[in-house]
Amino acid sequence: MPEIEKPLPKMLFLDDRTKRIESAMKKYAGKYDLTIVTNVKECLRYLCRREFDIVSLDHDLDGDDFQDPDDETSGMEVVRYIVKCGGFPPSQIVVPEVWIHSSNLLAANLMVIELLKVGIPAYFRRFEYGDEIKFGDLESSYIPIMAIEDKWQTAVIGMMCKSCGNYDQLDNNYQCHNCYKREMVQCA
Repeated sequence: MPEIEKPLPKMLFLDDRTKRIESAMKKYAGKYDLTIVTNVKECLRYLCRREFDIVSLDHDLDGDDFQDPDDETSGMEVVRYIVKCGGFPPSQIVVPEVWIHSSNLLAANLMVIELLKVGIPAYFRRFEYGDEIKFGDLESSYIPIMAIEDKWQTAVIGMMCKSCGNYDQLDNNYQCHNCYKREMVQCA
């Protein structure tokens, strides 16, 4: 008797860039049952009608770079809707993981913070394609944004310094300010 194939996990992918959409179709082919949407209304329509295992969101839509998070056509509007509704419906068997793949780091941080506040697993997972990596191979040294809690028990989003492992604001080399200063003193 032949084995019954397990269905692929379902992914909803929101982006308006043709190049990124084409790359996502290649990257996720055979790994996910992929649904691609290009605007906020279309994304919300699918979220309200179907269940997904992964929801991958871009922030800057409508051809804009660095769109205002208050703009109703930005990916932040999807996050606001999810938060306003208190998360995903209780009838959904598994709460989907939300990946924020925007290259706008400030907006991506805001999206992750808002989702974590209501208990939705959210991660920054920058979507990079071959020619987008310009400063060496960042994938091997890149440490994703992680949610941590500070001493006041509030959600803080930071990145882990590749030199010392502390969470802090990092420069383009993924080092915190102290490690960067220490390296500059040693070089001088």
